[in-house]
Amino acid sequence: MTAAARLLETLAQWGVEYVFCCPGTSEIPVLDALATTRGAPEFVLTTHEAISVSMADGYARASGRIGVAYLHTNVGVANGLAHLYAAQVARSSVAILAGIKGTATLPHRALTTSPRLLETAAPYVGHAWQNLRAEDLLEDVSRTLWHTTVVPEQPAILTIPQDHLTADSSVAPPVRSGARQGPAADAVRHASALLDAARRPVVVAGSDVARRRAEADLARLAERLGAPVFVESRRDLERWSFRTDHPLCAGLFEPRAPLLAEADLLVLAGMPTPLEFSAEVPALPPGVPILHLSEDAAEPGRRYVPAGAVVGDTAAALRGLADGIRPECAPSRSEWLVRVRKDSEDRRARWEAEVPWDGEFSAALAMRTVADVVGGERLLVLDAVTSTLPLLRFLRRTRADSLFATASGSLGWGMGAAAGVAMARRERVFAVVGDGVVQFGVPAFWTVVRHRLPVTYLVVNNGKYQAVVAGLRKSGGERADCPLTDISGVEISALAMAFGIKATTVDGAEGLRAALAEDPGPDDGPRLIEIRVNDRLWQ
Repeated sequence: MTAAARLLETLAQWGVEYVFCCPGTSEIPVLDALATTRGAPEFVLTTHEAISVSMADGYARASGRIGVAYLHTNVGVANGLAHLYAAQVARSSVAILAGIKGTATLPHRALTTSPRLLETAAPYVGHAWQNLRAEDLLEDVSRTLWHTTVVPEQPAILTIPQDHLTADSSVAPPVRSGARQGPAADAVRHASALLDAARRPVVVAGSDVARRRAEADLARLAERLGAPVFVESRRDLERWSFRTDHPLCAGLFEPRAPLLAEADLLVLAGMPTPLEFSAEVPALPPGVPILHLSEDAAEPGRRYVPAGAVVGDTAAALRGLADGIRPECAPSRSEWLVRVRKDSEDRRARWEAEVPWDGEFSAALAMRTVADVVGGERLLVLDAVTSTLPLLRFLRRTRADSLFATASGSLGWGMGAAAGVAMARRERVFAVVGDGVVQFGVPAFWTVVRHRLPVTYLVVNNGKYQAVVAGLRKSGGERADCPLTDISGVEISALAMAFGIKATTVDGAEGLRAALAEDPGPDDGPRLIEIRVNDRLWQ
């Protein structure tokens, strides 16, 4: 049996359901083996490698399994790097297998070869390797898959010479699973003492809470502590990790909210150090002591020196802290909790007044409408740079691990990621994307149509790179016309219909509400709603 056929068997033994692939000639041995190998993973054809990677990422996040993308040589890897970065930021278990030319051509200037291909991908993965001997191929594949499961999870890449795929091969090595690290007892005791001493604590629910299915553990800690819980800020959010109908939920974390400066302990629960957009804008409330719970020992202290840190499995850390604190201290925090909750309610009332139902049809009103109609249970994928914040402000979430977003800035990610989430969860996904995102991710249309995936793309179309416009205005620019930001002129609904997607265009809140109310089932294939809004930006 060829190594290519054994490779397919190895993937199946690791529980890989799908391989997302835009193939080239270097992958011919694998394609040939697909025709004769029983029980092999299903290969999902994409027409661009960026879609292969983002689909693998979305699938991995939503399924809890390894997402595999098979890319073609240096050009395919280069096309997938932006979304590989999105997977890295989200700590997604994505494995990249890259077919390269035969070993005899690699030292030369051959077509689609690069002597430094792994160096190109290395900044975006935790493990990078080239298969050196055909007899080691299956071990190298297993090692690559295993590395994606090692906590803290990171993508991994393996390059495979074409001639190694045609060699004879032995039986694949056994499947191994990555181990989780439990938190140190002394770190938990120190953290528990910090929590007991705090009178105005604030908890921020990070994406690892959802990743480890630890929402109930976080709720128990917050209840015993009597502390308000915020969801990660818009800029850091990868998964929504706390129910909005919980009495301790205080909404979206906004570091510059004045009341947060009064906190005496900020608990970062299951999240990396918040991303900085600018050194001049603090990512956390200045001067507030931090207790950092992280699965990556490199994160606490990366930017802010914490008062305490607990490194290890998020669910185990939350359980240890809940058991270690004194619940009798919670009543002393009741006044603080009331103030924070009232501040949260006041902020929402202010937002609703600023974005009234009968107001002009801006992106903010469109997002308020989407939040109202979609509700708290439907699957959501967010990749709309300037529309995400309005949506998150109005959104209700009552279903665990049902929202996936990107903090990478890699436009187009949501187009393929939504397709991957739909394949993992086998139900309809609403993907809120910008018009610029669509232009980066058009090839996703072909794949969602071919596989009749239940994805509804909600395209917020203002005809601009609105984030750049906002940046120019914040920097003091007074020009009415901002250079290189006009991307209008594309009939997005017509573009989707050209691929075979049922599409409609709306230009008002009532039309949007009616379009969303159609609610096609999971077997009805993809849909697209083009939401034409004005260019008013609400931040």
